[in-house]
Amino acid sequence: MIPVLAPCPLEAGWELIWQQSLPKSAADQRLGGFSGMALDWPRRRLLLLSDAKRTHSLALHWDGTVRQSLFSVQAPRPLQGQGSQKLDGEALVRLPGTAPRRFWMVSEARNPSKRPASLLELKLLGSGGFAIQQQWPLPAEWQPQQGRGLKRNKGPEALVPLPGMRFVLAAEASLQQDSPRQLRLLLAQQQGQQMQFTPLGTSLLVSAPLVAQPHWGLTALLPAQAGAQPPLLALWRGYAEPNQWWNRLSLLPPLPLDQRPRRALAPLMRWDLRDVGLEPDNWEALTAGPQLEDGRPTLLLASDDNFSPFQQNRLALLAPLQPEPCASADSR
Repeated sequence: MIPVLAPCPLEAGWELIWQQSLPKSAADQRLGGFSGMALDWPRRRLLLLSDAKRTHSLALHWDGTVRQSLFSVQAPRPLQGQGSQKLDGEALVRLPGTAPRRFWMVSEARNPSKRPASLLELKLLGSGGFAIQQQWPLPAEWQPQQGRGLKRNKGPEALVPLPGMRFVLAAEASLQQDSPRQLRLLLAQQQGQQMQFTPLGTSLLVSAPLVAQPHWGLTALLPAQAGAQPPLLALWRGYAEPNQWWNRLSLLPPLPLDQRPRRALAPLMRWDLRDVGLEPDNWEALTAGPQLEDGRPTLLLASDDNFSPFQQNRLALLAPLQPEPCASADSR
């Protein structure tokens, strides 16, 4: 069946509802580096996570309507408990059926000996900021080292929340010991105070435009519908000197959550987001948005400006074009 959060038919593509730039500063602090995002629609609050040198979050109040949106930007809040070492936070998610103030994120390993790549549990504070509750280093084969593990500044980047206190993690690019055409995946399951990591037997197929291959990567994964094993939406980004950007959204079939070796997972459909009018940029964050007045779901995207004067902090809202009933259609 066609997932809820997808065009129907898939070839119909997406509609760009709006896109807008965010300010470069707030409360005398520079803003940028947005790499994770979560929406609390009942409270009209959008939470952005920055991978700045000092990880911080930014709360925005969503004023106006879904189509005619205005955002009130609050003061950025540093992540409590991060210590003195650079954390480089990526992704920001909630697990289905958990307390509303429990969130999770992943962090890169800028200094593996002092701060390894990790999965972290956060608590949302009343101020709109977050505090670290627990953190679990990723397995050794993921930690950056000579010729193995994560590449420099390449993740982990994507975090998928699933029922049963489970997560799927992916890096931006293939690990050093892997084929550049395959992106390995890691399953994490929380059991009390412990986190069990299991390598999955299925990887993602990496397919980049030729000119963007040196700087092509996965920036986010998002369940396309509810369930224990949902199809996934994948956000990919590419870059080439001096200032060229590619942005692609793809729909992946349900991911087998076991260790049985299988062929790399190829997408059911790919969409070039430049074709719908999205500004070419470093789009990194992805989450489900509010429902439109016609009943269609939406996708929220946020860009990471890399604290560059040549880039922008942007938000965008996309909606799937669904001229056909999707509940009974075949995704082929």
